[in-house]
Amino acid sequence: MNSAHTEQHAHVRNSRLDDRVTGRRQDDRSENTCGRPVPHAITVLPGDEESPVVIHVPHSSRLIPPDIRAELMLTDENLAGELDEATDTATDEIALTALTHVRLRPTIVINHLSRLVIDPERFPDGDPAEAFGRGAVYTRTCSGAPLRAEPYRRRAELLESFFRPYADAVTDVVENRLNSCGRAIVIDLHSYPEKPSAFEDPAAARPPLCIGTDPRHTPPWLTAAARGAFTSLAEIFENTPYSGTYVPLRHYGIDDRVSSVMIELRRDTYLSDPAAPHPERIAQLGRNLAALIDALSDRAADV
Repeated sequence: MNSAHTEQHAHVRNSRLDDRVTGRRQDDRSENTCGRPVPHAITVLPGDEESPVVIHVPHSSRLIPPDIRAELMLTDENLAGELDEATDTATDEIALTALTHVRLRPTIVINHLSRLVIDPERFPDGDPAEAFGRGAVYTRTCSGAPLRAEPYRRRAELLESFFRPYADAVTDVVENRLNSCGRAIVIDLHSYPEKPSAFEDPAAARPPLCIGTDPRHTPPWLTAAARGAFTSLAEIFENTPYSGTYVPLRHYGIDDRVSSVMIELRRDTYLSDPAAPHPERIAQLGRNLAALIDALSDRAADV
């Protein structure tokens, strides 16, 4: 994500997923637009009915279906390096660790496909990151090297098979929390490398924690709660090197019952190397996240 741009809000359709959306992983396979089976891309872990909190984990996976891998213009070695840089490694582990410490369990949404398949936090069309090949379907690597042939012939297929069902599922989760609790609070969980990628501003600060906010959907109490929960990280900046947070487009700029904050953790705070989580640090961040979840649940109960 280019630090000069906000973290983009995913477009969503007004249709809802059918009854296949369950509390665990959905059906293992579904049909794409060409009739070929593809792995299902999302898990929704339901929380307690009284919890308005949704943990969104969009970029933790390294999984790329074989037919999509065959079209990526990288050697296996270069692809491994790209995944090290692009993947928000172990953010799913941090979210799941938090469950052991919370009073009310949040709903957790985890994307099971790498962002090199599709990036669910970009606009499907006209995203500013398309200028450097990092829109909803990437055509360039973190270094700016070619990732896919341009123009990419399967772009529309990937959006239809993966992007839109994912966006629908997250919207469905938010609607469910609104119906049950009268509000939804999204914690958009990410991480980023210690050194900037080629498309990022090399002069931007890269603190242990970046809190991303939205002028309408991140009220001051939510930013303060995020700061208070992660005080163990000491240095905390807002909207640098990344800004914004995820809100489904159906609610964005319209529904003040939906609040959202982005948590961006610098990876050296919890990884031993680009792909190896440090167990004690993961445990600490899980406790930090749990403290934030509890604070938000308490706030919702008082409103």
